[in-house]
Order: sequence, then C-alpha cells, then structure tokens
Amino acid sequence: MRVLIAGIDGYLGWPLALHLTARGHTVAGIDSFQRRAWVAETGSQSAMPIRSMNERLAAFEERFGRRLKFYDGNLCDYDTVVRMLCEFEPDTVVHLGEMPSAPYSMIDVHHAVFTHTNNLTGTLHLL
Repeated sequence: MRVLIAGIDGYLGWPLALHLTARGHTVAGIDSFQRRAWVAETGSQSAMPIRSMNERLAAFEERFGRRLKFYDGNLCDYDTVVRMLCEFEPDTVVHLGEMPSAPYSMIDVHHAVFTHTNNLTGTLHLL
C-alpha cells in the first residue's frame, strides 16, 4: 500500500513511517516544520531531542535501503497538495499534520486564529 503521512516530522508521524515501511508499505510524507518553529518562538525546547529531517531521511535510507519521499510543504497550500497527491498517488492518507499544542494557541487571539486556520485549511485541502 502507498501511504502518505501528513505531519511526518511529528512524534506520531515519524514512528508510523518507520513502522509501515518495516511492514512493506511504500511511504511518503509532508511537513512544514511548524512545530519546530513554534517551539523556537516560545523559547522552549522539545522534551526529547529531535534530529533534523535530513538526518532522519539519511537514517531511514540506511535502515531500509531506499529513500523516503519527503515533501517540505504546507497543507494549507493547495498547489503543493495537488502536486504531492499527483506525484505520489497514495492509496491512503494519514493526516497528522496539525498543531499539537493547545498552550501555543492560547498565547493570544492571533495565535488562536492561526491555529484554527492552519488546522482546518490543511484538512480541507486534503479532502
């Protein structure tokens, strides 16, 4: 099965990609690295150190002997979504590409609106 994981850089997306690939599925993923930007914006850090996507992709290729197709893009960008879906032609999509942090969305009204717009728009484009 060809599986596209939206939010592949996340704490659920990356392990899922490894799990599915180990079971013989062809996996691709997209991420805009917004979670990393939110952590930096708030002056915080992840509880567990997270390798860069380049390091993750290299480790993936070393482990599985093939490259993982990765799209650096935002689900809110319709043209990116269409190009990705046409190129990869997934059988299924696992949508984990959303904002995982309620505290970030509660900083102020601007962060709340951004969170809502980001999560809703990205989902609508995949539909």
